[in-house]
Amino acid sequence: MRAPALLARVPKILRASRRYIFFTSILFVTGVVFGYAAFRRHPVDSSWLFFLLDQKFGPMARAMSTMHVTGMAGMVFWNNLKAAGLLVAGGVAFGVLPMIMVFLNGLLVGMVSGDVARQGFGLVPFILIGILPHGMFEIPGYIIGGTLGIRLGFNILGYQRGRQQGRGIRAVILDTLLVLALVVVPLLMAGSLVEVTVTRHLVEWVMGGALRWH
Repeated sequence: MRAPALLARVPKILRASRRYIFFTSILFVTGVVFGYAAFRRHPVDSSWLFFLLDQKFGPMARAMSTMHVTGMAGMVFWNNLKAAGLLVAGGVAFGVLPMIMVFLNGLLVGMVSGDVARQGFGLVPFILIGILPHGMFEIPGYIIGGTLGIRLGFNILGYQRGRQQGRGIRAVILDTLLVLALVVVPLLMAGSLVEVTVTRHLVEWVMGGALRWH
């Protein structure tokens, strides 16, 4: 299949997957709301949140401290790409793993937002400065990656129950790889570059050392 035909197929795949996209988006938003509400209502010791963030991002942040912008962007992109790959690959377990991962990622975003609000920094400025610039690329990429994994898992489940044919599964796998390569990867690349340039400088300029997890 030629490149123009592949590009033309992508919108059709996304339209056919709109119910999965909606479901994945709801999972992510539910995680954000639950994490924010739980942290605001029952604030845990913030050192626990710092430990969690350090375990997840600490090694990467320390490695990036000596890198130039291209190296930082490459590391962020590789980390995000691995997460997206796990979302897709996890779909073989009937879509359960990507559903859990999408919810937990939203939960973490909600907890961080809740702690930002607890420290007295406005939630809306934090979203506009610390999340939105790169999140407008990264979050759709992550949600579409989760959608691909969930869609793949549900189709595998349909095949196991005799509701899907092997040819249909092969078509879903090809669709998954196509959207991953032509949509998710470019979104994650753009998000990574914006994160280490625009977002990083905005946070340092506006927030400075105002936010602490200790």
